[in-house]
Amino acid sequence: MVTQPMVRYVGQRLARVNDTKLLSGRARFVDDLHLPGMLHAAVLRSHVAHGMVTGFDVPADGTTFLGPDHFEHLKPLPVLWLLGDQWQSETPVVDRHIRYVGQPIGLAVASSRAEAEDALEQVLVEIDELPAVVDAAAALAPDAPLLYPERGTNRLCTFEAGTEEAHTAAVLAEADHVLHTTITTPRLYGSPIETRGIVVDPTADQLTVWSSNQGPHTIRDAICDVFDLPQPSVRVITPAVGGGFGLKDHAYEDELMVVAAALRLGRPIKWIEDRAEAMVATTHARDEQFDVAVGYDDDGRLRALSVTGTRNTGGQFSIFGTGPLFTMAGMVPGPYRWEAVRVVGHAVATNRTPLGAYRGFGQTQAALVRERSVDLVAAALGRDPVDLRLQNMLGPDELPYTTATFLTYDNGDYPTALRRARELAAQWPAADDDGRQRGVGYAFYVQLAGVANSTVNEAIGLLIGGFETTSVEMLHDGNVRVTSGISPHGQGLETTIAQIVADRLGADLDRVELVTGDTASTPYSAYGTAGSRSLPLAGGAAVLAADQVAEQLRAIAAEMLEAAPEDVVLDAGRAHVAGTVVGVPLTDVARRAWRGYSLPAGMSPGLRATSVYDPPSGTFSYAAHVCRVAVDPNTGLVDVERYAVVHDCGTIVNPTIVEGQIHGGIAQGLGSALLEQVTYNDHGQPLTTTFMDYLLPAQASMPDVTIEHMETPSPYTPGGMKGMGEGGTNGAMACVANAVSAALPEVADRLGTLPLSPQVIWDALNQR
Repeated sequence: MVTQPMVRYVGQRLARVNDTKLLSGRARFVDDLHLPGMLHAAVLRSHVAHGMVTGFDVPADGTTFLGPDHFEHLKPLPVLWLLGDQWQSETPVVDRHIRYVGQPIGLAVASSRAEAEDALEQVLVEIDELPAVVDAAAALAPDAPLLYPERGTNRLCTFEAGTEEAHTAAVLAEADHVLHTTITTPRLYGSPIETRGIVVDPTADQLTVWSSNQGPHTIRDAICDVFDLPQPSVRVITPAVGGGFGLKDHAYEDELMVVAAALRLGRPIKWIEDRAEAMVATTHARDEQFDVAVGYDDDGRLRALSVTGTRNTGGQFSIFGTGPLFTMAGMVPGPYRWEAVRVVGHAVATNRTPLGAYRGFGQTQAALVRERSVDLVAAALGRDPVDLRLQNMLGPDELPYTTATFLTYDNGDYPTALRRARELAAQWPAADDDGRQRGVGYAFYVQLAGVANSTVNEAIGLLIGGFETTSVEMLHDGNVRVTSGISPHGQGLETTIAQIVADRLGADLDRVELVTGDTASTPYSAYGTAGSRSLPLAGGAAVLAADQVAEQLRAIAAEMLEAAPEDVVLDAGRAHVAGTVVGVPLTDVARRAWRGYSLPAGMSPGLRATSVYDPPSGTFSYAAHVCRVAVDPNTGLVDVERYAVVHDCGTIVNPTIVEGQIHGGIAQGLGSALLEQVTYNDHGQPLTTTFMDYLLPAQASMPDVTIEHMETPSPYTPGGMKGMGEGGTNGAMACVANAVSAALPEVADRLGTLPLSPQVIWDALNQR
């Protein structure tokens, strides 16, 4: 029997326990590491978008230079998500066939970073340049240059998802109207504060790697696969990480080159990516075009949604392949009743930087495609967009509900969230009459948070386990150590996991420590910290493990108090008999457990438990976003004036941390809607290689954000938590785009290509 825990911490606005160290400069990042005898590396990158490396002229200056020949023994990095007819190219770690500017082709190693970079400037690379293609549509033309001639086409993958083609076509034919539109997302760079970095030490019996990443076990697995090393011989440590956003959830070729160099030279080597490198070599995101058909009736009923998505994959597949586009396909139905939803996805190779994971992982695009389409239908019918949504929205009594893309939503109250968002918008003060045109936009999303279980991952071609493991141990002195395979990089997990465990054990919060980021001391995590899975998976496992330790505490305390275990309450650092003040400190119980004194029958000394949680289903959080924008018709400049969010992520462990995640997500969604875009010229040369050209939201760009919480605990997760780390991003991009279109109804049909920069808006207004 598990007694219901006393709740002191879950739900409270507690300060993050690790912020003092971060804000005072005492946190250690990869670049803070300095090992005896350490060398420094600089990566030689291609300056052309397409070609073949034929030779190097290396000066004899004492610097070690490693070209492609030195890496031929390495196995290719695997692609871990295989879809449809996806072609597995298995490109070498260092490939002589150049497919994008920034592709790594060599490595210089010297006693300092400056010397290594100077050495690269002396290396003359011979590249036979080939014609480049940067646009996905052009790459599919019959005469397009081929990135993989053996493939015979630049189309690397095609998949289908959702309702069968014949049924979808029939529902579209039956609908009173069919609306067609095209929506294009910009290519984005995730812009973490800390760029990628790695330190490799081969001098001990165990190869030790420090890496700025989101999953140390993922990095270790990649190193062992590529170098054919046994896992016990490799240790990966993740120190403090200055942001990830999906960019750091896998190993990169240049990082493996540093590992190879360290093994070859027998010396520790450090490599830190500079910002210019990061913007051309670290994976990009989005860069997709969606051709959409929406079938609807005169009375406003949404009937069918058909989407063809084309993903500009870049020069090669990264670890998750076409996964983001497939995730978009699964989540595009959103909260509405559709009779048919069909998605066809294409991945196309071009001479751009490869695409990878980014916050939202396709669900941001799903919300944009669906919510823009619903707004266009509302405009065509002359309907209020909120009323149209409510007419077609699933009610709480219809959940659980299986969508046309075969995902089963768990629980919640979507209409209440949307109605409340409208009420909040109605409370905004009237805007000044300053000549700018204003519009209010809405967006609603349902988010798959926590991904799926391992069996489902196998079924969809994702070659990664979906489980998470957490261990909880109360030590001799009553302090609690929690170890998990997750690896925080800004989510505040050191605080929220501690809140959960402290409540389950009745311990004081300052006695609970979360240990992560070291493959030598933490449980295996195949996935790491990504996909809004930390609290649903690692938190759920923490609940299960903590409850087992709590049972042990109650059993031992019951012997000490001459009571029944089910009558023992754990609270405020004590175990006491319910309804009385008779009790003992948890420290006394812990000492007895570790000494093994007269323990209950069948109990071993100590207080520890490990739980593996492979969820029966992903969780589904949701939110309604609403914002008001002001558009200057003379310049095209957009100002987001007001913003409100009503969201539900199940049990809220720490409202302040949840709100911080939402604020950050809104900033990223606003940036991709209005500002951010990686661009190339026709020869594949990147044009946005500094923050002078790639525009990020600044503090002045952000409106004040009102956030209201709903709480519908997950029926699956122990503790009731649902993931929400990507939620702000998922709603904001569509919300801002809808608001701009509402402000400019006369050109709304011309605003399908994002970002909606001043130039795009000015052109639309002046070309109508």
